[in-house]
Amino acid sequence: MREKHALHAAQRALLAEPPIEVESSLPPPPPQGRRVRLVGRWDASADVLLSGRTHLGAAGVSLVSVLRLASGEGVLVERGWLAAADSRSAEPGPSSDSTADVTGVALGFPRSARPSAWAPLPSRAERPRIWSARSLDPDSAAVRFAPPLAPWMLRALPGRALAAGPSTEARPIPEPYQVADEAMHLSYAIQWFAFAAIIAGGSLALARRRRPAA
Repeated sequence: MREKHALHAAQRALLAEPPIEVESSLPPPPPQGRRVRLVGRWDASADVLLSGRTHLGAAGVSLVSVLRLASGEGVLVERGWLAAADSRSAEPGPSSDSTADVTGVALGFPRSARPSAWAPLPSRAERPRIWSARSLDPDSAAVRFAPPLAPWMLRALPGRALAAGPSTEARPIPEPYQVADEAMHLSYAIQWFAFAAIIAGGSLALARRRRPAA
């Protein structure tokens, strides 16, 4: 519990710092968990739907698009959640290369020894390509999006409009930053000590009941 308190304190300290402003070209990779503000245009060539993403108990997907800076460099942005009964396919809305102004949390983008397969999904004529994937990895993204791509990605935070893009429901702040999670270890300890006390007390009472009279 103390380790988790320390981790969350460090994460909150990063979130409290002013966001790194990125408009023209990519900076060095920001610290994971640091807020970053991106200004550019959405890449209308393709989107990715991350399958199996639930929200408040409902099945859905996460919409990921590439935001292009003035330099032409791209950053993958997890924009928000869309309902999907099969946890795989959804219609993000009309594709657009509209301007974008997004603030989010920087995330690592590690390579995977066994990257998940990307499958094409049916799309309308005005949307060139929609991919379905279980997770993201740099090598798979590099094959499907024009380079150069940042070696990190961004998870959009609620509170800032995504500017004329698809209508998405912004996901809550990621679980590691929720205060309620910090009390989990204490509540578990109380529950297990209570179970132990009940078992010990019950065993003692049963032993006394079975003791033969003198």
